[in-house]
Parts: sequence; structure tokens; C-alpha cells
Amino acid sequence: MATMEGVTTSGADNKYGVPIETVYVKNLNEYVKLETLKETLTAIFKHYGNVIDVEAKASLRRKGQAFIVYDAEQSAYDAALEMDGFELYGKAMKVEMAKTHSDKTLQLKASEDQFEQHKRERLTAKERKLAEEAARQQAQPTTTAEKRSTQVVPDQYVRPNKTLVLQNLPSDVDVEDLTAIFEKFEGFVEARSFAARAIGFAEFENEQFAITAKEATANMPVGEDRKPMKVTYQRQ
Repeated sequence: MATMEGVTTSGADNKYGVPIETVYVKNLNEYVKLETLKETLTAIFKHYGNVIDVEAKASLRRKGQAFIVYDAEQSAYDAALEMDGFELYGKAMKVEMAKTHSDKTLQLKASEDQFEQHKRERLTAKERKLAEEAARQQAQPTTTAEKRSTQVVPDQYVRPNKTLVLQNLPSDVDVEDLTAIFEKFEGFVEARSFAARAIGFAEFENEQFAITAKEATANMPVGEDRKPMKVTYQRQ
């Protein structure tokens, strides 16, 4: 197999025992409609093998990028080797092997436990990145006027950890109710509640378990009045 600078193959002895079968494409024209772009990428890249998914987002941060998922590593390698620099909609694409597995590949070829582990780790990385970005913004020098208006890091950007803070709890929700909600999730340790403050806590063995529970229970209706429960991470 030939080699090309910037292109690597994953091999069979990787983390999940499944090769990476995805190519990462960037420098795409951001003004092309998303559906049109995905259709065009599929038509172009299927020349190298069976394309099972094309991941592209419309968000500002992800614009101009896409992931092409094949059902074979060789197809991805061939596409990365030959399509790098190919001009599409007036811009030369930058194409390389993806550094991580796609959800689709692991869903089809890995075990259910491995797929769930992959999703937890991806979510952990995403939330850490958001927290780090918020921390960097807080650390940037500000003027006196800006300092007056500076607020603490919003709850949604608090760095993930193993303890969840449960807010807006109705008075009829107690520690037994919270335990019943969170004991269903792997790694649950204990729940605590403070009725006078309408607040509670759910603690897990590690942050990955807490992240999974948070994603599943945020804004869950609780109590007789079915009030949405706010779920965030404890500030460290």
C-alpha cells in the first residue's frame, strides 16, 4: 500500500478492534446548501467504495467541513490519497484520513458496549472543550467597564465532573425520588437533597457516568407539578 504525507491507516489493533473507515474533508465552499453539498460529496466519493454516511453540519464552527464514511478502510485510504487537492465549487478540498471512528462505523461493526463507550467519551471531550473555551474567555484581559459586566461562567459551560447539581426541585421531591431517577444510570453512588433550597445532588463514580446521566435527565419533569429539573455540574 502506498503512503502519502498526512495520511495514515488505522490498522486492526486500534482501540475498538475496528479500522477507521472515514475521511475528513475541509476547505469546502461554505455557501453551497448543505443538502446539495452532501449529495455532491456522495456522488464524488462513491467512486472509491460504498459510502454509508456523509456527515456535514450547518453550524458556523463546522461549516466547510465534512466526514465521508465508507464500509471499508481501503476505500477511505484510496479516497484520501487521490482526492486531496481536488477542486469542488471553486475551492481545493483538503482530504485526509479521520483520526477517530465515526458513529456509523462503530454502530455497525463494534459491540454495543464499545459503541456506548465511544459516545460517552465523545460527549466528555465535547463538554471539556466548551468548558475550556469558556475558561479562556474568562481569562482574557478586560477593560474596567467590561469587568463590571463580567459574569461567572454560565452553568452550561462548567467543566464536567462526577457530581451533578439538581435545581428547581419541587417541595414534594425528596432524596428517595432522586435516587429512583439516577440509580438507573451506571456508576451512580448517591443522591442528596435540600428541600429548603429546592436543590439536590447526584454523585457518580466518574465524570463519564455523570455526563451520560446529565444528558438523559436535563429538564426532566419531576414532582406532582411536573416541573423541569435543571441539571448542571457542580462548580469546582
